[in-house]
Amino acid sequence: MDINDYRKKIFLNSQYCTYYNINNYTILAGIMRSNGYLYSVKLPDEKLKEVNKTYRKFTTILNSVVALEILLYIYFIIFPFFTEFMRMPFWAAALILSLIPLIVLYITYIGINYLYENYLARYIGTFKKTPFKPSVKYIDDKAFKEYVNTPRKSVYIVLILAVLFIGYVCTPFIISGLNNSEKYKQAANLAGIYLKFVPIAPEAYAQKAYAEFKLKQYKESVNDYVNANKYSLSDSFSDNITGVKTYYLPYKDMLAEFDKAIEAEPEKAAKYLLRSEKAAYQLKNKDYSAAYNELNKLVDAYVKKENVHFSPADVYYNRSVARAALGDLNGAKLDKRIAQKMCPDCEFSLETKLVRKP
Repeated sequence: MDINDYRKKIFLNSQYCTYYNINNYTILAGIMRSNGYLYSVKLPDEKLKEVNKTYRKFTTILNSVVALEILLYIYFIIFPFFTEFMRMPFWAAALILSLIPLIVLYITYIGINYLYENYLARYIGTFKKTPFKPSVKYIDDKAFKEYVNTPRKSVYIVLILAVLFIGYVCTPFIISGLNNSEKYKQAANLAGIYLKFVPIAPEAYAQKAYAEFKLKQYKESVNDYVNANKYSLSDSFSDNITGVKTYYLPYKDMLAEFDKAIEAEPEKAAKYLLRSEKAAYQLKNKDYSAAYNELNKLVDAYVKKENVHFSPADVYYNRSVARAALGDLNGAKLDKRIAQKMCPDCEFSLETKLVRKP
């Protein structure tokens, strides 16, 4: 097949192929390409020119309506009920997500095609319905030449779609890069824009939450970590939520939050991590006796070689702080030496380690 025959094959399936002539009659294409409208005479060029112009107008209307319906379906059905769909059995979610839009799109095609039929009957003349099956031998040379010389505006549409897709894929990486460069305000702003268009992206919520945490916008950060959990269908960011809350909740309320988180955590090693963070929080708030009791239990668990997720060096260092505050200076020096031996390069701090960079 040479390039010209290949172009003709494409032409037959494009919106530019709106008619073909057989002997002394003309068959026009419907908006639904399988439909054809047979006229018992060969339509003059003036009529065909008007048909071509109007056909493209109707296909533009159709494409615009379909695009709008898809966007509305995404923003008013898929996004708001995303988590519900994800919790459904796969077959039920697939059926709902495919059947509803297909029915709506089919009705749209029928409706636009009906309007086009009315136009043909009113301005071109009465017709007989028939299948629209053009072949290369029926191609009108004038129509084909016009097609070859017509600028392909669809290329711009494809280019726009490509830009949107690249933006969808790459923007989360850009946000992450901004956070890594400590440009937290730009990261939060870009994530906010991205989430207006894709409000079900857990990684974007997590990046935005981390940037807000660094900007000391703690309540906003917690809300975004909650959404990150919601749309990832997990509790992956629950520790981050607990960590951020330590910066703004009243002391007693935060202790209750720690107790609730520890109780809800099924894994024993992870419970130890939360307990170590609770003890650090108590130290930070100068509740030395309570922190010391908790740290003793954590050191004991480590010495007994239980499976723990906390840093032993941090626990020993924190116990040294508690001991020093309670007057046990020798014990404080001993614990500090142990901590520094375990991690010579560590910069010990009482700040939470639950908030991790995504």
